[in-house]
Amino acid sequence: MMEFQSCFDIIGPIMVGPSSSHTAGVVLIGKFIHELIGGRPKEATIILYDSFSETHQGHGTDKALLGGLLGMDTDDSRIKHSIKMALQYGLSYEFQLEDSCPYLEHPNTTIVTVKRGNCVAKVGGASLGGGLSKIFMINEEMVDLRLSADVDFTALASRCQSRKKSLVSLL
Repeated sequence: MMEFQSCFDIIGPIMVGPSSSHTAGVVLIGKFIHELIGGRPKEATIILYDSFSETHQGHGTDKALLGGLLGMDTDDSRIKHSIKMALQYGLSYEFQLEDSCPYLEHPNTTIVTVKRGNCVAKVGGASLGGGLSKIFMINEEMVDLRLSADVDFTALASRCQSRKKSLVSLL
């Protein structure tokens, strides 16, 4: 299920490693969520599926996702410290490990539920390789949003917010 559009997609972005699919692509998912809810969440429940659940610490998937939720880009050297930084910023988080995602059959998937103020969002993302990702679900609505390091996350999140009020729920 690769969705490369050029040779630069295969090479991947400038990134903090070790893996374009387990770190760079995951940062993009977290960064999209950060923009969707208008900043750092206060709470996050992160479900990692399949390959992500098996290698999340060894490949830095946990740090990458938290780094993205904190607003970091793929090349931000602070990603390696994002677990500590999440605590410093008051982000309460929990990782859950599951075998297979009920929404999408892909080895590199995550479902992240975040809260920020009175805003709640449940977002499904998949890292496609080469530093590319896609968002496949926002609050139970299936979507198909392609993410790469050169995407304007603020504009993309804004389009999602204005498209349908239910995409970002208010408590």
